[in-house]
Amino acid sequence: MSEFKSSKLGRLFTLGKGITKAGATLAFDAAKSKAQTYVEGHQKEWQNVKDLSLKIKASHEIIQSMGELKGAMMKLGQMISISEDLFLPKEISDLFRELQKNSPPMSLNDVEKVLIHNFSKSSKDLFLEFDTTPLASASIGQVHKARLKTGEFVAVKIQYPKIVDAIKHDFQNLHQIDRLIHTLYPNKPNLDSLIEELKMSMAEECDYSHELQEMEYFRAEYAVHFPMIIIPKVFPEFSTQEVLTMEFVEGDTFEETLLYSLEERNFLGQSLYNSFLHSLWNMKRLHTDPQNGNYLFKKDKIIMLDFGSTRSFPNEFIIDYCALMMALEENELETYCFICKKLEIFKIDEQTDLMEQHFLLIQSIYLPYVNPGQFAVIPMSPFQLFKELIGKIEFKGRSSPKREFLLLDRSTFGLYTKLKAWKSEIDWLEGKNTFRNSVENEVKLKQSIKG
Repeated sequence: MSEFKSSKLGRLFTLGKGITKAGATLAFDAAKSKAQTYVEGHQKEWQNVKDLSLKIKASHEIIQSMGELKGAMMKLGQMISISEDLFLPKEISDLFRELQKNSPPMSLNDVEKVLIHNFSKSSKDLFLEFDTTPLASASIGQVHKARLKTGEFVAVKIQYPKIVDAIKHDFQNLHQIDRLIHTLYPNKPNLDSLIEELKMSMAEECDYSHELQEMEYFRAEYAVHFPMIIIPKVFPEFSTQEVLTMEFVEGDTFEETLLYSLEERNFLGQSLYNSFLHSLWNMKRLHTDPQNGNYLFKKDKIIMLDFGSTRSFPNEFIIDYCALMMALEENELETYCFICKKLEIFKIDEQTDLMEQHFLLIQSIYLPYVNPGQFAVIPMSPFQLFKELIGKIEFKGRSSPKREFLLLDRSTFGLYTKLKAWKSEIDWLEGKNTFRNSVENEVKLKQSIKG
């Protein structure tokens, strides 16, 4: 365990070391590659191998710094990892995915400081038992198992000291990470909207009292509609803005669920899919941090954790998004393009042929899921299809889509990757018809008034 660095100078020094090492790796390996290429006479083949090799080494240095710093740096890396190999080579996205798991924990001294600051009591005074080794350490805080004096076992999420200050410093340095990633991968998308979303979301995530309210809200809602989804009970008397105490719940990791039977994976997949649709279309509110580390499982249960990143969506956005889906289903290219421009997926002066290609691509991915029957994720690679289209797009000067779309996209990616890995056989059409009908009626009413 190490002391958490929250000062601007300390964080800048740690980031600077990672960037310097990454830059040195690129410079040294590039020079070595040129020399060996000249000797061996296989310029193109050798360069391709060496390029990926040196990029992996440089990326490792960046990711290690992100894990050490936690905060916004680590969260950005986690968000990048969810896109799988859409923008980055698989070997690189796998490295970023390590940030979904654990990072180096803070020291016990820091843990006690936070508890004393919030309760004027140490862990020994607050709890009957307190495990000094954390169960997990993430971007904003780490979790310890404990036992209340009333006997209940709990998970205590403790925020890193002065993490808010640390995050403020991070946003002054994120452009350096962005610049280095651009050096490694020149055609990566513009991250401005992602960074803006990060600024807003992390401010809320640092307020554990907000997360407590979200957990209570989702817990009450899901208890009625999805009793197979467990959200831990919270203990407000042992919670503050910097400490969140909740029921201790055990379960299998996502990786362990891959060994479940197909019937069990079907049940989990259908339950997760239906709860996503209910949250989107009816609650208009989503759990928007779908990394695998935020879930535990049993063969008939889904345990959802970490509600620091949840979002309510404006009704107008939900109606527009539903209209976008309906335009795909009804082959309405003009409507699709109009809404994509409104959501800033396309530029106002976007090239017609590019919009048509995008429309046909999304149709090819989406339309199979409006067919009747139970079936698994279609065996295609939407990421590869997107790569082919992305190769034709110039990202320089192009803004990212609206932040609501980024949030929804992030949640959808998380759902898709789980269902794909499980090979769950889902009744996609029944889910759509069950949960989207009320919003469809609003779209039709809006269109009839305009007409």
